[in-house]
Amino acid sequence: MKAIYKTAFVILSGLLIAVSCGEKDNNDPVDDTTNPKEEVQPVTKTLTFVLPENSISGKTAWAAGDKIAVHGEYAADQVIVTLSAGDISSDGKTATLTVDNLKPYTREDVSSTLYAGYPAEAVNNLKHCFFYTQFNATNRPLMAAFNTADDKFNFVDLNAAISFTAEGNYDSFTFFGNKKETVGYGVYQVKLTPNEQNYSQYVNDPVLTIDMPFTSGLNTIFVPAGLQFEAGYTIKFKKGDGYVAILKTHEEESVSHGTVKDLGNVSADIEEYIDPFSSDVKDLDQDGNANCYVITAPGSYKFKAVYGNEPNSYILDIEDATVLWETWNDASEVEAGSVIASADYAEDYMIIKTPDTLRPGNAVIAALDSEGKILWSWHLWVPATTIQTSEYGGIMGKALMDRNLGALVATEAGAEPVDPLSYGLVYQWGRKDPFTNSHTALANSIATWAGMDEEVAPGMISLEEGIANPRLLGHVDNGNWMLVDDETLWQDLAKTIYDPCPVGYRVPPRDTQLPFWSSDLSAQAGWSIDGTNGWLTLGDPAAVFPIAGYRDDYSVGGMAKVGVRTLYWTARGNAAKAYGADLRFDKGTYLGNGSAPKARLASIRCIVE
Repeated sequence: MKAIYKTAFVILSGLLIAVSCGEKDNNDPVDDTTNPKEEVQPVTKTLTFVLPENSISGKTAWAAGDKIAVHGEYAADQVIVTLSAGDISSDGKTATLTVDNLKPYTREDVSSTLYAGYPAEAVNNLKHCFFYTQFNATNRPLMAAFNTADDKFNFVDLNAAISFTAEGNYDSFTFFGNKKETVGYGVYQVKLTPNEQNYSQYVNDPVLTIDMPFTSGLNTIFVPAGLQFEAGYTIKFKKGDGYVAILKTHEEESVSHGTVKDLGNVSADIEEYIDPFSSDVKDLDQDGNANCYVITAPGSYKFKAVYGNEPNSYILDIEDATVLWETWNDASEVEAGSVIASADYAEDYMIIKTPDTLRPGNAVIAALDSEGKILWSWHLWVPATTIQTSEYGGIMGKALMDRNLGALVATEAGAEPVDPLSYGLVYQWGRKDPFTNSHTALANSIATWAGMDEEVAPGMISLEEGIANPRLLGHVDNGNWMLVDDETLWQDLAKTIYDPCPVGYRVPPRDTQLPFWSSDLSAQAGWSIDGTNGWLTLGDPAAVFPIAGYRDDYSVGGMAKVGVRTLYWTARGNAAKAYGADLRFDKGTYLGNGSAPKARLASIRCIVE
C-alpha cells in the first residue's frame, strides 16, 4: 500500500489574520474590551490603497466590489470600504476614494493611525484592535497595510504560496504535509506598523489539511509564511465521493513569506490511488479518540493514530503495527489472534480486524517505527456483555460504568463467589497501558495472555521507557514507578492523553465530598459487603464492586490480597503516591480518601467525561 508520488504545486500562505485592537506585544490575542477614555471624533479622509508589486496572491488589479476593512483603535469603529470602478486607476494597481466616519488611532510610538485588511470578509477583528490585524479564513490570499503620512496604504502579502499545474478529470484535491505540519489557522493575527512587521503575532486553531476544487491547469494553495515540510507533502485527487489519484513527495520543502514555490506540471508524477480502507472498515473513533476502544461486533475497524484523546496530534514516522498481547481474563491458554486477528497501519490510521466470531477479552496493539520501536499503544476491549452506565445515586458525582475497566462482565452481588471475569485489568498510576488481574475468584493468581511477555525492571523507569515498553513494570518498594515524577499524567480537571478510559469516559477525579471517595465508605448509603464471596456495594441503586486485590509494589509481578482488599485509582497523584479508594475487608477499613504507591497496579472504574 506504499507508493511514491511526486507533485508540483504553488501554495500561498493563507493564514487567518484578525484585525485586533489591543495594546499587547506578546503572543496573546488582543481582546481588551475597555472603552476609550476619550471619544475619538470621526473624520473624513481620502485614502489610497496600493496593491503589492508581483503579489503572490494573484491579485493583480483592484476590481469594482472589492471590500477592504479599515480600522483605528476599536473594531466597533471599523469601516468597510467598497471600491467602485471610478475609484480604480487605469492599471488597476491603486484605488483612491474619500471615506467618512474614520476614527484614527494615535500613538506616540507608532506614526500610523489607520490599518487595513483585505479581503474584508476574512477579517475578524477583536474589540480592541490597536495596530493588529486578524483574519479567520484558511487558504485565502490575505493582505494587510497601515497608512503613511499621506494616507496611502501599501498592502503586503501575508502568505507564502505553492502552485502546481496538472491535467486530469478530478473534482477536488486535498493537500497536507507528510509530518502533519500546520497548513493554515482559524485565527491568524499580524502586527504591521512602520516600526515592525510581525507576520505571526498570534495564531490558533491549526489546520492540518486543505481541501479545494481542482482546476485542470494551474492550482494555487495559500499557506502560512515560513512553512517547512520536513518530509515532503501529499496531494490526493478526488472524483465524486472518493480519491482516485495521489501525488506524494519525500524531499524537504520550504516556502517563505511573499514567495511562490512553483512545482511546475506534475501530471506525469500523479499515480493511481489505491484505497487501503474497504467500505466495510468502520470508524472506532467517530465520537472521539482515546487510548482504549470498546468493540462489540466482529469486523474491521480503524481509528486515527494520534496520542490519546488529541485528535490532531498525529504520531509521526509509523511504519507498521502489531498485536502486542491478548488475554481472555482467565487461566486458559490464550490463542494468538483470538481477540484481535490483525493490526495494520495506513494513511494515519490504525486498522484492526477481529475474528469472524468475537472472543471476549482484551488486547493491546502498537504502532512501530522502521526499526520496530513502539511509538504508542492502544487497549482494545471486547466485553462479553454490554457495558451499562448509571449514576448509582451520585457516588462518584457523574455516571460510571457498571464494571471495572477491562472487565468482561459486571460484578454481581450474590451468594456465590464473584466471577473473576469481572475483575478487569490493573494499572500503575498515570499509565495508559493495562496489565492482567487475577484469573480465579478470591485467589492471588494472574490471568494468562498470548504475545509479548511482561518484564519487571530492576527499579524505576522513565515515562519514555514506559511508552516504548508497555509491558515493562517499573517500581520501588512502597514508591513510584517513574524516575522523574509527573503528577499531570492523569488530572482531576480534564482527561489527559495518558488516560486509559475509552472515548467519552475518564479516570475519576478525587472529590472527598462524594460517597465513593469519602473517609468511610461503610457509612454511605447503599453500603454492603460480602467478604466470603468477594463483593461490596454502594449507592442507590447500588453499584457492585469486586474485591479484586491488586498487583503489589513490593513484588510487582504478582497479585496480592485478592478477595480481601481492593484499590481504585483517582486521577490525582501526589509525589511517590497517588490517591484512591483503599478498601480492606481484612482490616475493616474502607478509605475512599486513601493513597497508595504509584508502582502498585490497581483497578479503575471509569466515569462519564
